[in-house]
Amino acid sequence: MSQMRRLPAWLLWSLATIVLWGTWGLVSKVASSGVDAYVNQLLYTAGLIPLLVFVWWTVSKEKPVAEASADERKKKMRRGIFWAFLTGILGGVGNLAFFQALVTGGSASVVAPVTALFPMVTVLLALIVLRERIGRTQWVGLALALVAIYLLSA
Repeated sequence: MSQMRRLPAWLLWSLATIVLWGTWGLVSKVASSGVDAYVNQLLYTAGLIPLLVFVWWTVSKEKPVAEASADERKKKMRRGIFWAFLTGILGGVGNLAFFQALVTGGSASVVAPVTALFPMVTVLLALIVLRERIGRTQWVGLALALVAIYLLSA
């Protein structure tokens, strides 16, 4: 138990994410044997309602930090809402593609790890759009991820 106390909070949350998303991938495959991708996405979205209520309740209890003017906060809020909404659209369409991959015969043991390599796209977009830089080791990692996609789908 003392070892668990030494782990940073971000690592514990990351491990929880791995377990939850890993289980989500299996449950998605089981669901895809009974419903098509669109119904799966609809029910997935409906399943988010309890989480949305919890998040709304949590956020409504917080008080805004008064570090910027009201106009600046509103402008940031509008920009944040736009990008968050776009995130939801991209995530939802990505889910449809994931569910369709399962419905059309993809194995959960292949579809889930292949689609879990989505950070490759994030890295490439960050290089192009945000002008971030990565080192030689990260380039090798990207190349190995491409090899992994090939090996998993062969």
